[in-house]
Amino acid sequence: MGFMDDVRQRVRGKGMRVVLAEGTEERAVRAAATVAGQGLCQPVLLGPRDQVAAVAQAAGVSLEGVIVRDPAQDPDRARLAARYQELRKHKGMTLEQAHEVTAKPNYFAALLVEAGDADGFVSGLTSACKPFIPAFEIVKLAAGYQRVSSVFVMEWPERVLFYADCSVNIAPDAALLAQIGAATAATARAFGHEPRVAFLSFSTRASAEHESVDRVREAAAACRAAHPELLVDGELQFDAAFVPGVAAKKCADSPLAGKANVFVFPDLNAGNIAYKISERLAGATAIGPILQGLRRPVNDVSRGCSAQDLADVATVTAAQAMG
Repeated sequence: MGFMDDVRQRVRGKGMRVVLAEGTEERAVRAAATVAGQGLCQPVLLGPRDQVAAVAQAAGVSLEGVIVRDPAQDPDRARLAARYQELRKHKGMTLEQAHEVTAKPNYFAALLVEAGDADGFVSGLTSACKPFIPAFEIVKLAAGYQRVSSVFVMEWPERVLFYADCSVNIAPDAALLAQIGAATAATARAFGHEPRVAFLSFSTRASAEHESVDRVREAAAACRAAHPELLVDGELQFDAAFVPGVAAKKCADSPLAGKANVFVFPDLNAGNIAYKISERLAGATAIGPILQGLRRPVNDVSRGCSAQDLADVATVTAAQAMG
């Protein structure tokens, strides 16, 4: 059974409420119809009802089982505005300003999640509706986390790997890299995969010396110290982390033994390039990015994602909400 097959089986019929903030986008309408039709979650599309209905009609898509809410007209807007004002009063937020902000779909979605009226939300189809700021301001970080990070689930017919961080943190220091490793291990475990965490570098066991190598080595040590229950190693080159025969030659004492499934890249350049190469040249299916470190699930999607990609991320969001 593939990764998404397993996730779908886990969430089907559970009724988790996932908001798709860009409800007037055809891809969002199609994704909502897909997850509703398959019983994967209860989708909530945000936008003027007549516009959402018109998009659905033009696309030949049924909205049966789909909830549509218009932030500008919603009866809960005053309650959510009061909550947002309370959350941001230390920044001088007035109730009038909060009322205006809650008309923005991604803020309205985040407030629904924070209030417990929804279990998670997804946005990002347009550059104007990226979820990061409302997620940070409203949903906020989970205990023990200083930053949000992301992971891509990379799936082939014969394997599932976890790549982090490929979309959020540009140049993480050693402490943040260690946290990314721990967060990604927790994500892998939550989806039924026992994590084996490799902190990647162009060096294996001090085969090269550079401050960037030192940073990766320090991150691996910090992650190992904070989470002694995890199998962690680094710094490792990719082949030493992934190929048992190479590991036997380069790092025979590695607890990973060349069988890592969680790969922590040293910076965003490396992570983003690696996942796209894996997808485009090695035939992997990239699922994500999945955000890590928030109190409740919020996920961003690429502006170029398909309706099926969005449906998959909504399904993953429902699984995250289940714990």
